[in-house]
Amino acid sequence: MRAARLHEFGRDPVIDDIDALVRGRGQTLVRVDAAALGHLDLTIASGTFDVRPELPHIGGTDGAGTVVDSDTFAPGTRVLIRGGGIGLFKNGCWAEYLAAADKVFTPFDTALEPTVAATFFLPSTTGYVAVHDIARVTTGERVIVSGASGAVGSMAAQFALAAGAAEVIGVVPRDDQAALLPAGVRPVVGRGERVAEELGSDPVAEVLIDTLGGDLLPVLLRRIAPGGRAALIGYTLGTDLHVDLPNWLLADVALLPVNMIRKSARQAELAPKLITMLVAGEVALAVQSFPLDEIAIALQAMRDGKVTGRAVVVP
Repeated sequence: MRAARLHEFGRDPVIDDIDALVRGRGQTLVRVDAAALGHLDLTIASGTFDVRPELPHIGGTDGAGTVVDSDTFAPGTRVLIRGGGIGLFKNGCWAEYLAAADKVFTPFDTALEPTVAATFFLPSTTGYVAVHDIARVTTGERVIVSGASGAVGSMAAQFALAAGAAEVIGVVPRDDQAALLPAGVRPVVGRGERVAEELGSDPVAEVLIDTLGGDLLPVLLRRIAPGGRAALIGYTLGTDLHVDLPNWLLADVALLPVNMIRKSARQAELAPKLITMLVAGEVALAVQSFPLDEIAIALQAMRDGKVTGRAVVVP
């Protein structure tokens, strides 16, 4: 079978022909229909993460597949693939087939497209938790979402609108990203002073959902009304935040971390509800598909911030 394997940390995976898989006791064998590409995958491949799998390694922590052989699931059952160390310290989804412990697989609504099924879990649960559990957006509040054209930001913006936000402002660094914002979101384009000028000097929102960090974050924090909240998710534009403590205390804006590593039980609880919403069209997740052979191209597009929504490879 064909698989994308990492042979050296800091390098892209390559397509290898390897032996066909045979499932072991307590395992299920699936044909992989779609496999997600995420920033965690990039981090693992870099070799800088505390989780360093034995090489060569097949990446991919999330996917969707069809059961081929199992004592637990009927052949043909469509399943989500996630957990159990898949793609971390065990071989993952970037292959034509995967054999893993039964607990890794969860049947899902077949009305959900495989490419969406493979990619929805992290961005949709993160967006929902950020809006409802961390920032606690309420009816009539104004919300800024940075990186609202990305997968997590787009979901957060949609959940904020569904929660009754009076206005959702989507801040994106580049002009081409404005067209990717969900319907109903007001675009603001740029970084640093450009964003500051467009938003003005006064507070424009009660809540910030930040997925980018970097030089945008200090600018956006100053546009949150006193007593407001900032749910901080990502740092693709930079990892450092300098806080002027006297002025931060005066502004009284709460900085709230969105740590999804501690939310696995909540994610599992939310998944059926979010699948129902996706199937019904109440929310949407943009997905950009690549053939498995083009995984290196897809990973570079992710690094460059040029992926529409979430990237997925199709074996």
